Amino acid sequence: MRLTFAHAVRRAAPVIFLSLILPVAALSQEAAEIATEVATEVAAETVVEEAGAQTEDAQTEEEGGFWSLLFNKGGVVTWIIAMLSAIGLPIAAVKFVQFLRMEIWRPKHVEAAMMRYRAGDVRGLSGDLEDIAHPAAPLIAFAIAEAHRGGSKGEAGELLREEASRRAQYLLRHLGSNIWVLELIAASAPLFGLLGTVLGMIVAFQGVGQGVGGADTALLAAGIWEALLTTAFGLAVALPFSILAAVFNNAVDNTRDLLEDALTEIMVCSATGASAKG
Repeated sequence: MRLTFAHAVRRAAPVIFLSLILPVAALSQEAAEIATEVATEVAAETVVEEAGAQTEDAQTEEEGGFWSLLFNKGGVVTWIIAMLSAIGLPIAAVKFVQFLRMEIWRPKHVEAAMMRYRAGDVRGLSGDLEDIAHPAAPLIAFAIAEAHRGGSKGEAGELLREEASRRAQYLLRHLGSNIWVLELIAASAPLFGLLGTVLGMIVAFQGVGQGVGGADTALLAAGIWEALLTTAFGLAVALPFSILAAVFNNAVDNTRDLLEDALTEIMVCSATGASAKG
């Protein structure tokens, strides 16, 4: 029996369909394999880049040392403490140089002059005192000169005591100027450091509470020690300023005591005539 053309087409259709689909399927499989390879290569490159970035960050922190780590992890509070330190250092340096030039830590020349006064050796004593660098010396010289001109008795004596007291207070205010800034820095730097630590602890525990890192104690410990950096920095800044403020205040207090003793002795000796006149 002879097949019709339509019947032949129907019988050949599956063969034609397979001949068309198989190359397309092969191409699709090959494309999928290529896409998988590309994705794998991209993922590997991404991992390598991230590892390289982490390595560079670690190298940067290692090269920068403690200060780089401190300012990278400490946040705004660290910069505030550093600013306080930058304000206090010039003040401390100026005050230290000022006291050195005044020889405020060497009152032995003034004490030697007062020993001469007690011995009655008043001749030329005022001039010698004025040549001494110690800040108490000019005021003591003024008191000796005025007292032994007869100005230590009666109303003149009261005026002399008031003038000597006024000059002494002015001198002590000048010596103690700006020391309060050092005291303020010494008191506030640890508080700022503690504030930074509290804020860092809040962030660390907030991350744990939100499930960031899960229950990984290592991550929590890392957050805690980073937070403690600001406290350490605040204490490191406060300690030297506290010491310097104490040293400067002690020098001012010693000068005050020296002035009080010397001026009182001069007034009493001059009024009673206990000291010899040159």
